[in-house]
Amino acid sequence: MRTKFSWRTGVTAVAVSLAMILTPAAPALAAGDDLTPAQSKALYQRIEKLLPKNAEAKLAALRDRLNIPDTDPRDTIEAIIDPNDYVCEETEVAGYVREQTAGLSQTDLLNLTVILMLDPITYDALFFPEPEADRFFGADGEYSKRIHRTFRGLKGFWDIDANRIELVPAHGSTLLDNDRVARALKLTLGVTQEAADDLALYIGEIVDQDKFEHGENPLFTFNAFAFSAEGMAVPGVGEVSDKIVMGDGILEGMKALGMNDVAPDAILGHEFGHHIQYQDGLTASDLPAPEASRRLELMADTFGSYFLTHADGKDFGVRRVKDFVRMFYDLGDCEFASAGHHGTPDQRAKAAEFGAVNSLLPPDRVLPSRTLDKRFEKALPRIVAPDVETMTPEDAS
Repeated sequence: MRTKFSWRTGVTAVAVSLAMILTPAAPALAAGDDLTPAQSKALYQRIEKLLPKNAEAKLAALRDRLNIPDTDPRDTIEAIIDPNDYVCEETEVAGYVREQTAGLSQTDLLNLTVILMLDPITYDALFFPEPEADRFFGADGEYSKRIHRTFRGLKGFWDIDANRIELVPAHGSTLLDNDRVARALKLTLGVTQEAADDLALYIGEIVDQDKFEHGENPLFTFNAFAFSAEGMAVPGVGEVSDKIVMGDGILEGMKALGMNDVAPDAILGHEFGHHIQYQDGLTASDLPAPEASRRLELMADTFGSYFLTHADGKDFGVRRVKDFVRMFYDLGDCEFASAGHHGTPDQRAKAAEFGAVNSLLPPDRVLPSRTLDKRFEKALPRIVAPDVETMTPEDAS
């Protein structure tokens, strides 16, 4: 199985490796007041003191137990492809993510780092989602109808058992719910209830500031991912259903970049593509980690684009191809040695083009998912080649 945790590129997970220093308690603040630098630093140090010394190892063990690949960019291996062969200038998405940290102090960045590393929003969404009737998408529910409609379309379009997949949101406001945060941290870190409660309280105080938009800073939920535990029970939770998690932050970010016309549907189509991989047995690979990850992400781009373009899918049509090709391009990365490499911007754009090309061959029926995969595997060398500018019908033959 796979999940995606690699779009959070604004900070580096370094906080818990720093030396622990005891400081006086920060004075209590009214909800929503901005913290002084001293108060921010004190909260960081109090959180650090409460974390188990092996916090990172505990979280890594949980990821490993659930077959979630570790995408820490520090865990590098020898690059498989030559970065000099690819155009890898900064994309709009990378610039947008960087802008969200503009003006933050070093202590603010450390606090942000710790929260993203602990990631209680993700684990709350995976293990303790709201009842289906209470789920909404977007901070104010503005995407709910659209996301649900596209999800229904995907379930009817593809030839897999989609009834086993749950669609759940991830909201930054979760960070202000001390009970939910404490429940997630107690499970993932194995700390006492008292420690979990204190961690949740301190996280809430950090987040409830203007600079973090009181939990609505897009970085807290700048992610969407597919999850399958393949029937494996999670200690303390039990069996966890297959899921697609849609973060408010990624939806807000795409809107800010002018991609709102296609982005929610394209992101959801991509994540559904990962569930096709799970159920069709397409995840296994003998490739080294970066190439294996890239193959799966580009394949999911192809599945998503095929659905977006096909007359029986979203039916955006070939005239809109450039719109979602731009989106997939902007979600590319140049972390060639990372185990979570998703493909360069050019490669992701070509994978999206390839999906669109296939929607016309033929245009009057939906290809079985395994047939589209066979076409993708054959075309993959051209999708990743640096000297191929665009994909054509000949590539799908």
